[in-house]
Amino acid sequence: MTRFAGKYALYLYREKGIDTVGQLTGVPVLFIPGHAGSYKQMRSIATEASYYYYDNYTRQHESWENGKRSLDFFTVDFNEEFSALHGQSLLEQAEYLNDCIDYILKLYPQSRKLGPKMNENLPDPNSVIIVGHSMGGIVARAMFTINNYQPGTINTVLTLSSPHLLPPVPFDWKISKLYDDIYKEWHNGFSHDTSHGVHSLKDVSLVSIAGGTLDTIICSDSANVATFIPPTNGFTVFSTAVPHVWTGTDHNSILSCSQLIKVVAKALLDCVDARRATQTKPLEDRMKIMRKAFLSGLEDRQGNGSDIDLGDVSFHDLTTKQAKFLSPGERLVINGEQPAQMSFLPAHVSGISQGAFSILTDQSIDTSKQFDILLCNKLNQQMPDTTRVGCRPARSIAVPVPASSYKDTDSFSGNTFTFASIAFAEMLEYEYLAIAHRPSLDGFLIAEAFDMQDTHQTIDDPMVSIARHSLKIELEPALFSSVRIPAIENPMLAYHLKVSRPQCKQNEGMFAPFLRQSISTMHESKFHVNLASGNKAETEVSLHGRTAFSSISINSLKESQQGLVLQVWMDPVCPYPLTIELEVDWYGSAGRLGFRNGIMLATFSFVIVILVLASQIQCYNKTGIFPHFGNGIAYCLCRTLPIVMVLLAVCCYYQPTGYQNSPEKSIPLTWNHVWESRSLPVAWNDILIGNTDPFFWWLPLVGVVLSFGTVCLLWIILQLVLWLGAALCSLFYSVQIPCRIYSRSNETPYQRHQRRAITTLVLFALVATCIPYQFVFVVAFLVHIITCIRSLLRTWTALPAQEQKRLNRYNYMQSIMFLFITLLPFNLPILLVWIRNLSVHWFVPFSSDHSVMAIAPFMLYVELLTGNHKMLPRLNSR
Repeated sequence: MTRFAGKYALYLYREKGIDTVGQLTGVPVLFIPGHAGSYKQMRSIATEASYYYYDNYTRQHESWENGKRSLDFFTVDFNEEFSALHGQSLLEQAEYLNDCIDYILKLYPQSRKLGPKMNENLPDPNSVIIVGHSMGGIVARAMFTINNYQPGTINTVLTLSSPHLLPPVPFDWKISKLYDDIYKEWHNGFSHDTSHGVHSLKDVSLVSIAGGTLDTIICSDSANVATFIPPTNGFTVFSTAVPHVWTGTDHNSILSCSQLIKVVAKALLDCVDARRATQTKPLEDRMKIMRKAFLSGLEDRQGNGSDIDLGDVSFHDLTTKQAKFLSPGERLVINGEQPAQMSFLPAHVSGISQGAFSILTDQSIDTSKQFDILLCNKLNQQMPDTTRVGCRPARSIAVPVPASSYKDTDSFSGNTFTFASIAFAEMLEYEYLAIAHRPSLDGFLIAEAFDMQDTHQTIDDPMVSIARHSLKIELEPALFSSVRIPAIENPMLAYHLKVSRPQCKQNEGMFAPFLRQSISTMHESKFHVNLASGNKAETEVSLHGRTAFSSISINSLKESQQGLVLQVWMDPVCPYPLTIELEVDWYGSAGRLGFRNGIMLATFSFVIVILVLASQIQCYNKTGIFPHFGNGIAYCLCRTLPIVMVLLAVCCYYQPTGYQNSPEKSIPLTWNHVWESRSLPVAWNDILIGNTDPFFWWLPLVGVVLSFGTVCLLWIILQLVLWLGAALCSLFYSVQIPCRIYSRSNETPYQRHQRRAITTLVLFALVATCIPYQFVFVVAFLVHIITCIRSLLRTWTALPAQEQKRLNRYNYMQSIMFLFITLLPFNLPILLVWIRNLSVHWFVPFSSDHSVMAIAPFMLYVELLTGNHKMLPRLNSR
């Protein structure tokens, strides 16, 4: 029984026919659903984990001895709460989950005593694995900041489509503050100084998996965890980069995508070690498992060979027919013929300063398969007419990539190639790179040496030039080539990519050209297969990375790692070059711009309404005429807006170009002392739209223009609604009847003041105890609509002497109502959460939304405007 036991519930999942019902025999895993998510969403992962363990480990005594156990999946029912809208709900969920972990861990001592004998000597668990979806990943990180968190009870966190950097709906101040608190807790938790009550997180691993472009609910740019967690403890990866998945997923299907779920379940099981109290392997082993499972394997290695896993030494005595020694720089091509048993490529080629080998085959690389990769040295001859070599297998450098035959249409078709690359600097102790092959007529293999200075290009064109003229890159024939474009790293642009190689005949090569796009901000990579052939010559390129309001992840990258990287594989047998054309897709970019900057319409519209209202009041003070909202818009358009746009343009241009090189600083050099001397609570990179890309300095200006148009459209709609409401009232009733009813002409001033005071005090009491102030705001908004309609009716029936006075009041009331409309997005989300809680019979009030002072000015002002016909007083002095 905990504080939120009446609101939430804890469940244990059992797979029928596989898991032992009612008995805990494995390692605890807790699933946390996200915004409006169901506790049943974890079934796919739990089912796959149960079947995988049953099929691969149940009958292996050695695995049991090594601590391998099944996973006991617990899941929490949050009644599909709207957690993304309300920071207090996230805190309540985090508090309840810490209580759940405490309860779960207390179940295991007794269950292991009554379970199989193999479990009797195992230590009692003291930590739980966390799997969080969407906002569930944020709740998982928030658990570390709650007072009831017990240090060490969580050491492995896996999040799926979780917005770690920015809240998806940032209208609630509580959720913004929570994000700041979580960031500070995690950032300080990995630092050397863990004083001031900060928990050490040095043994915690966090892997964030994002769905990519198909996720239209959460922007995958926000899934980046590199800003607060070191690479030794976690990373971000996209489903398009995960081996054997290679496809994007939408927000919900990331929990049911078959290819991805298989990888997730296997990775979680591989991390288990029930012999340790933490129930998981040490951090270094866990991270190695996670990297092997989720990363593409094409990431940069250290370059000295220390991170290559080599097998045991084996010795071979080969005859002339069994061994083939290639000359330096000669290409090895195996395509259906019967080659020698082993082919040797010299590990050092004169004239190549930054040399490396690239190998591509449509077969698996293994001792039991058709091909194997070895690093060899020649030894003294032991037998006549033979060559003796000592070799160590280097198959760990081989990674799967999507197949790109002329029949493959998608990277996720299920067919695979194998690619390997190794630099000469990683082979200093060896003389040869050897390819061992078994006799077979199936499959191909290509291996060649290349100079990275020749096949790796860097395009230094600025983004403005790329946007105006596009890019055209020509690659000479080589098995593996790479192009880096530092200027392209902003996710707000989409591109058309055209690949052509017209001189090479289709279907005659061993494989069709294919391409991998990647960006180093996050481990995002995407494969495009079967290019330069037929209709597949053109493809779409989009990326993720640079995030608004977060310049740290960009500035911390080395210059050699910034930008978009295109890695191209082509059949080098064809001697003709391959051409790549890259141009901006402006139509596709418009959608990406709107998806990432839609918050501008709400915030900028509020500012524009304030400017219009200020111009109306200025005109009223000078002339005694309060113009209607349309006149105010016209005045702002001619007078105020140009000045605002000029000042805004200066800030917009300076914001992304003034960052310091230090990743710890996000304030421009020349503004540093000014900004800090003012002690402002907002950082420089948090103003406007948090832009960090100089190419998009103009984006806030476009946002102002669009917001201006939105305000104009809303004004027209509001005019029609008010006119329609007034027309309906005048149609069904006479104008005098509602006026007599609402004016309460028989009421004395004392009774009127008494009624207002009682009504206000009752509302204050309700706000302070049981209802959120957002509810009162919406009520005030609805009351003000009725007041506006009444004011319009009085304007229609006014005498000539009263017409201007009543028209002034109606115009003023309409502007105030417009102000209320622009504030609705900041109040309706919390109201929806409150109504949702009432629907599940949870009547405990929020602790963060009962501020009387937050709503008192609105309540008093609406009551004042409703109860009499007074107008804003004129002021003649400055």
